Amino acid sequence: MTDEQIDTMLQMHRYLMKCEIKHAFDKFCAENGNEDYRSADLQEAFNDTKWDEFAKWLRDIRDE
Repeated sequence: MTDEQIDTMLQMHRYLMKCEIKHAFDKFCAENGNEDYRSADLQEAFNDTKWDEFAKWLRDIRDE
């Protein structure tokens, strides 16, 4: 991998981890009656999409 690809991978991974933390926080708030589960469910669906994009990007890098 090139340095640029490594930087991109780290940025993407950092962003995805922030999304996962947000999902956990939304779920925790919902379980404690502060919110409904809708925001946690939406965040989880968003995260799944972004993780799929990240996996596709890594496969593309591998195949180059």
